[in-house]
Amino acid sequence: MQRGKHLVQKSFTCAISLTRIFSSSSSKALSLDTAFSLSSTIRYHLSSGQPKLALIHFLQWQKRGIRPDKFTIPVLIKLSLSLEEPPLHGEQFHSFAIKFSYTIDIFVSTSLVEMYFKHGDFEAPLRLFSEITNKDVTLFTVMISEFSRNGLRCEAMGFFFKMLNERIEPNKITLTTIFSLCSQIKNLTFGKVLHGFGLRRALIIMDDLILQTSVVDMYAKCENLCYAKRVFDRMRKRNLASWNSIITAYFANGMFQNALELFRDLLFEGWQRPRSSMLALVLNICGVTTDLRKGKELHGYILKCSSREISEMEKLIEFNGLIDMYIKTGNMTSAILIFERMQKRNVVTWTIMISGYGTYGLSQKALDAFDEMRSLGIKPDGVTFISILSACSHSGLVDEGREIFLSMNRDYDTVPEMKHFVCMVDLYGRAGRVNEALDFISRMPIEPSKFVWGTLLSCCRNHKNLKLGEFAAKKALELDRYDVGNYIMLSRIYADAKRWDDVAKVRMVMKELGLKANTAYSWVEKKGKVYKFSVGDRLKEFSVKMYDILNKAGFEPDTSSIGHNLEHEEAKVSDLCGHTEKVALAFVLMGDGGEKLIRIGKNLRVCKDCHEAFKFASKAYGREIILKDPNLYHQFSQGCCSCNDFW
Repeated sequence: MQRGKHLVQKSFTCAISLTRIFSSSSSKALSLDTAFSLSSTIRYHLSSGQPKLALIHFLQWQKRGIRPDKFTIPVLIKLSLSLEEPPLHGEQFHSFAIKFSYTIDIFVSTSLVEMYFKHGDFEAPLRLFSEITNKDVTLFTVMISEFSRNGLRCEAMGFFFKMLNERIEPNKITLTTIFSLCSQIKNLTFGKVLHGFGLRRALIIMDDLILQTSVVDMYAKCENLCYAKRVFDRMRKRNLASWNSIITAYFANGMFQNALELFRDLLFEGWQRPRSSMLALVLNICGVTTDLRKGKELHGYILKCSSREISEMEKLIEFNGLIDMYIKTGNMTSAILIFERMQKRNVVTWTIMISGYGTYGLSQKALDAFDEMRSLGIKPDGVTFISILSACSHSGLVDEGREIFLSMNRDYDTVPEMKHFVCMVDLYGRAGRVNEALDFISRMPIEPSKFVWGTLLSCCRNHKNLKLGEFAAKKALELDRYDVGNYIMLSRIYADAKRWDDVAKVRMVMKELGLKANTAYSWVEKKGKVYKFSVGDRLKEFSVKMYDILNKAGFEPDTSSIGHNLEHEEAKVSDLCGHTEKVALAFVLMGDGGEKLIRIGKNLRVCKDCHEAFKFASKAYGREIILKDPNLYHQFSQGCCSCNDFW
């Protein structure tokens, strides 16, 4: 064994001193039986994950003066790739194949093409391809697959059409590759044509699990859920990849309930242990919908189905998903408990906790977690810096946030991206230092994006800086005149200043461009069921009754949040009663009580009046309320909010 190790170290700087071995004129060609034996042995060692043993075996044959033939060249190329040898040695294989005229063999040529692609060389495969006269479907499929895998999608599609023009019939592997390509470029029309082609040629059959799954994935990623579900329902057999494609598609399109129902069907079909990535996806759905009951059920399922066969990385993915779910459903206590009990944590774990502390307004705890992570030697990544900068922003910790931003490049060799610049603008602007935010933008090393200017615009609205707000809006709309959010924010700045004519002008421009404001909606969990409310919901009378009770207790509505011109104060209060989070809160309070803790989610930022109303309601009704908006989790208790009125 020591002799074998010494042989590997001494002779294998590459694929075993290939020039010396292959150029030997005294070497004998392998017989067919000998070639088969050598190739089989090397393949066996490669499939067992032991490429060095395969090398030792080949060296022993080489010492006997035996020269590889066309049958062993493809196997030796795989051996070279397994040992991660430099491309120079692959070129020596190529030279050897040319010298003995092995390149006329399609298997040898195809192996050489794959070898060059694996080394990141795109010119050599193209030259080889042009020299091959007897091209077949395997060669074309390799060209399509490798160009697609490296992001050269137009080139990949070009080879597919070239193959059809040369009247070479695609096989199932080719179709699978092209369906994947259609998924990447989201070309639904071509995907449909390809699907029809496969059905007519009987290439796509009900029992072909891989090809059927690729069709489902293509329709799903092209956002045609109707076709994706139709193909999925007709599959006679399904695997976890099939289920993952359809569930992910429903999640990506906001159809969360359908995704959860499909996951339930997956379990009913008899799959004992879905992949950790799928469990994390479903936990994310529970978090997005604030469905704590289903999240807890899934937590129990994960613990019940725990197995020693699950790797540490898979466990980490699942527990990270659980922490994230509990944070998003307003149960920070459970999230912290799981975090503290975890034996292993990675940068994702720490980032989730830092983000969670930040969104709950617990910025000091976020800073403490960030410091502890660094003290343990875990290097923060770009997402971690976004989380900690956002945490500083939501508590007005400008100096701390600025120092962390400067440390990115200085201490961690992390170049700030556009999202980090947006965080810094928000950090300055949210604290009311809008002029410093503008100065920061002027010193950015890259051109500010519409998100940078949009963030400054939002901060100007919060601090009623009309002049700078108009400037920021102009810059943002120059970059994207169809961004409805910036028009809405500008109209609100004008509404705050009582400039109703300008409000009307902004809305006229929106109408001409065909833009509409995002529809506001809120949702609340009551007795294990999630209820959703939209603007103008018929349950608005509950909100009016709730207002009456709050008014008797001394609550004064803040009508400054009205974004349009109403003459009478009564009309303004009535308009505020229709805000969806108030309707959701009133639905619970005016009902039969339910649990003491109320969890409400909202798709838009909470207004000042609703925030005050929730504070007042938490004290008047003696209830704890968690309100989740896109920015923060507001935890109301005894007339106070966890954000300290800084959001």
